[in-house]
Amino acid sequence: MSPKKIVQAIGLAFCISLGAAHAYAATPASVLPAHARADKITAPAASLGFELGEWHARPEQLVAYYQLLASQSPRVQVKIVGYTHERRPILNVIITSPKNQVRLAEIEAARGRGESDTPLVVYLGYSVHGNEPSGANAAPAVAWHLASSTDASVNEMLERTVVVIDPMLNPDGLARFASWANAYRGQTLVSDPNTLEHNQSWPSARGNHYWFDLNRDWLWLQHPESRAHVATFQAWRPHVFGDFHEQGTDATYFFQPGVPSRTHPLTPQNNQSLTETIAKFHAKAFDARGEFYFSREGFDDFYYGKGSTYPDVQGSVGILFEQASSRGHIQDSRNGLLKFEHTIANQITTSLSTLQAADAMREQLISHQKNFFEEAKKMAAADTNRAMLFAAEGNPARLRDFANLLKQHGIAVHQVKGNVSINGQRYDARNAIAVPLNQRQNRLLEGITELRTQFKDNTFYDVSAWSITKAYDLASAKSAGDVIGDPVLDLPKASLKAESNIAYAFAWENDDAAPLLAELSQTGLRLRTITKPMRIQTSAGVKDLGIGSIVIPVAMQSMSSANVAEIVRKATANYSVEVMALTSGAGSTGVDLGSASLKTVDRPRVAMLTGAGLDSTSVGELWHWLDTHLHLPVTQLNLDRVASVHLERYTHIVMADGNYRLSEEANKNIERFVKQGGVVIGVEGAMKWASSQSYLHTKLVKGEGVKKSEVDDKKSDEKKTEEKKPKESRLAYKDQDANAAKELVAGVIFETDIDRSHPLAAGIPRDQLPVFRAQADVYKLEGDRYGTVAAYSSSPVVSGYVSAENAKRIAGSAAFTAERIGSGSVILASAALGFRSGWLGSRRLLENALFFGKAFEKARVEGNDENED
Repeated sequence: MSPKKIVQAIGLAFCISLGAAHAYAATPASVLPAHARADKITAPAASLGFELGEWHARPEQLVAYYQLLASQSPRVQVKIVGYTHERRPILNVIITSPKNQVRLAEIEAARGRGESDTPLVVYLGYSVHGNEPSGANAAPAVAWHLASSTDASVNEMLERTVVVIDPMLNPDGLARFASWANAYRGQTLVSDPNTLEHNQSWPSARGNHYWFDLNRDWLWLQHPESRAHVATFQAWRPHVFGDFHEQGTDATYFFQPGVPSRTHPLTPQNNQSLTETIAKFHAKAFDARGEFYFSREGFDDFYYGKGSTYPDVQGSVGILFEQASSRGHIQDSRNGLLKFEHTIANQITTSLSTLQAADAMREQLISHQKNFFEEAKKMAAADTNRAMLFAAEGNPARLRDFANLLKQHGIAVHQVKGNVSINGQRYDARNAIAVPLNQRQNRLLEGITELRTQFKDNTFYDVSAWSITKAYDLASAKSAGDVIGDPVLDLPKASLKAESNIAYAFAWENDDAAPLLAELSQTGLRLRTITKPMRIQTSAGVKDLGIGSIVIPVAMQSMSSANVAEIVRKATANYSVEVMALTSGAGSTGVDLGSASLKTVDRPRVAMLTGAGLDSTSVGELWHWLDTHLHLPVTQLNLDRVASVHLERYTHIVMADGNYRLSEEANKNIERFVKQGGVVIGVEGAMKWASSQSYLHTKLVKGEGVKKSEVDDKKSDEKKTEEKKPKESRLAYKDQDANAAKELVAGVIFETDIDRSHPLAAGIPRDQLPVFRAQADVYKLEGDRYGTVAAYSSSPVVSGYVSAENAKRIAGSAAFTAERIGSGSVILASAALGFRSGWLGSRRLLENALFFGKAFEKARVEGNDENED
């Protein structure tokens, strides 16, 4: 179909205007596209009970409607491809001609194997952010249009196209927001931006159940929603992916391309050319309706972990759509009165213009995807290397999780053939994997593992670095040899090989060790951790136990040795950790089992601070880690209750990133908690809180590059005289955003130097550990030269953008500190140790803080104090 005919077709479909400034109609006009239709197909309002935009549709209402469509139309199939954390179904609504539906499984299988270029596949994903609901409320109209239209143009398009609709990428978030907006909707609509309807309370509904931004989880796949979306993407290999979002109320409508200079270098230029051509269809559709829009500014195409950019490195064309948000049902904006039904209509417009553009450009899109993978094969064939090798010695669970992540992205993973040594690092089938470079997904592999410090444009909408290799803290190298063995199999679970009447022990290097310890800590067993290395006799021979290894002393338990063995056997069966039966308490080297250097590991009873002012995504990351990885009960303690709660109920207080405006009584309560034996674990913004507490020695270091508003104590700045200030030169107005970006730490990977003799460094495999941080504050621990467990190295930037001034300031500063206060301790990190739940390497420091938070001591002269835990 020609662009002119397309515009005519969809231009007639919408006649919605903003209307008079005070026309608060409670019942909107229908936003459905106009077309000749089959009467037997139920329109959304007849199923929902209201016109689209009149109320916010709830996920269960939408699911029921799509299932109704599938029962009425031979064009529609609904597949449940997963369930959210709250057990809501994740849907694929697949719409194509009845002829294609009959052989849909065959078409999908061929597409997934890369054996078929046709039919054209368009994947439309709506409302990955729950509080951006216009997309999810537009999706039923799009599905109804495709299911019911008898127009020849629609029938012909569906003969050539499979349309895969994910009608709500974030059902849990959407449910929270619909509940909020509907709860505060009156019969007379209120457009005042200050009304409660438009101001959802913390933590908002942007994220999923764990408050994650699912649009940042396309690479990490930490959540069932993301795993389902990526599985759909890999199964269908769509030619076009539409990603429907919302932006600020005072904006208009954005569609890609974004800022040209902020496109990732691995994205082919033809991808951007196709995006530009598709954009013309959107522009003409909006012009026909008299709508304003913008493109090529504000948003980028750089980070491959977003829904609109993930496709670009896989032969698809990803397109971001951003509609100005009404948030509730109607809201005042600088462009006039913005109604919910109007935002829905705009999303319908670009949904249909995407389909029309794809159909008109089908040969170009098919050719682009085919050429993309052929070019990737040529690049791999020209490379003298045959494989990338990744090693995680002593940590089979880390390697298992990494291999599984790659396989979910369609990347083939193999065992290493033979024994390979590169730059002193050993790679073999026991501790490493080999990823062939000559495979369809080699460009995605490069995109998710690359390290980059030079950029065409230093402004970033999201992070500037995301190497999964560094996040998992894996050794890696490329090899030109014959190193590719059999495909990787699933890692077997361990089993208890022998029983002991002395003790059991397991090493701490394996990522499965922490959840195993967490499970054991809930059983009532008395547990110990080793703070000095030892060599001990086991039923399988002499074994070395490093710092952090866990000992389960049988004689110290309040139960029989048989019961101890049964508990250990049952817990061990869930993990890949080898639990050893010790046959002697005497260490052949190092300490003995009775040494005071073996410290008690208590059952964690965790209170996690929550509430307004804190970064909900940071809180959610920590909650997700404690809940789903360690399976520990977590008390979510609101900031306004800290002053009154009896904190002795807990062993740990966890403080995420954010602004802690705690009362004096609350701070005193936390101080008492620490001095009486509690452990505080804080990350990022929590260090600023710590620096303001007189009993702690963590202090903010002021210096150039830290904004004045970010410094707690401004008195020293006020003492500076005007004469000492450098003369400021004149700058161009147009450069202010770019210059401001230079002051930021744009989501960067830094290298830290680790003191591996410290108990809180247990299980870290090397003297250097990569961490992720996105803030410029610099801290130090005063008065304790032994308490900085990790400091940023002298040349700390591994990947990402940071100004030379900020890099210099960060070098040598504290990354992870531990301070004993009274009977307790305060453990702090200036990095996001569990960033997006994908940073498994630095997450080990969080696990150490949780379980070994009091296993370290202040320096003392031996003999002055009793050796006690």
